[in-house]
Amino acid sequence: MDGLNPLRQLVALGDTGNFRLAGEALGVSHSAVSQTIRKLEESYGVELFDRTRGRTVPTAFGERLIESARRSLNDMDTAARDLQLMESHQGGRLVIGVDPAVSESLLSLPLAKMINKHPSLQFTVLSCNRARWEKRLRNREIDVYLGLQPDREEDVLSYRKLVLQPPALFCRSDHALLSKPTILINDLRHLSVIGGDVPDWFLWRILDAYPDAFSGLQDLRGTFLTSQDFGLLRQLLLRTNALAILPEFIIQQEIATGLVRKIEVQRWPFNDSTISGVAAWLRERPLPPAAKQLLSEVQRMLDQSVFRRRTPGGP
Repeated sequence: MDGLNPLRQLVALGDTGNFRLAGEALGVSHSAVSQTIRKLEESYGVELFDRTRGRTVPTAFGERLIESARRSLNDMDTAARDLQLMESHQGGRLVIGVDPAVSESLLSLPLAKMINKHPSLQFTVLSCNRARWEKRLRNREIDVYLGLQPDREEDVLSYRKLVLQPPALFCRSDHALLSKPTILINDLRHLSVIGGDVPDWFLWRILDAYPDAFSGLQDLRGTFLTSQDFGLLRQLLLRTNALAILPEFIIQQEIATGLVRKIEVQRWPFNDSTISGVAAWLRERPLPPAAKQLLSEVQRMLDQSVFRRRTPGGP
């Protein structure tokens, strides 16, 4: 859009600090950028850039205007993508944020169906950790998020509950712990335990099941080695004596080949239960039809899963 060109040139000059580089980045001449900045300065009556230091540097006025221009451009780009997605399933890009702990089990089949049905629709899947996904939704960096239920819900977001299969405890098939007739929670205290980063409510279920084993939430969280990289966790499980709390889906091949075995710990709070997940999106932003269809595919898959008949758990 021609009306956005001055804003794009302003931001490009602020990023590059050079009229020629800014012009090259946008496919226009450096004189065109210079003319645009001069007109903006005349319009606002202030200098937007300091050109006396061998480099073109934004003044305080320039920094403020660049900040506003960058935000406006991001909003317009987001709006353009929203319009494409709202119009039909045939074009545009859907940006999905997902918790690594559930990405493969939740998205692989529904996303495959969407890709096969709508080959022109583009997808970006971003791994979002526990501390980042809400901010990414508020900043409109992602269209929808799927993952574990947060400890608290934000007023600016809309949520749809998902019933998920809980993780289990696993170890190498030759682990010494498997020789014990009964495995207690205290048997795990002197071993390394690895897993993904989880909300506080997940850990509280463990604390409630074993009130005498841990002094509190921080004590329990401190016993885990956490990572968002489940490939790394899988390798650590195979190469060390560490135990792992992982979704069974992630290591089903290692289980099938006999490299990994499930550990049955007495009074483990997630046996024969489910945990709570969510799909979330920005309340003030319409959910695109493509996102609605994706969530329908996810829900359909969950409804057909064997654990749908179990009693829901969670916070």
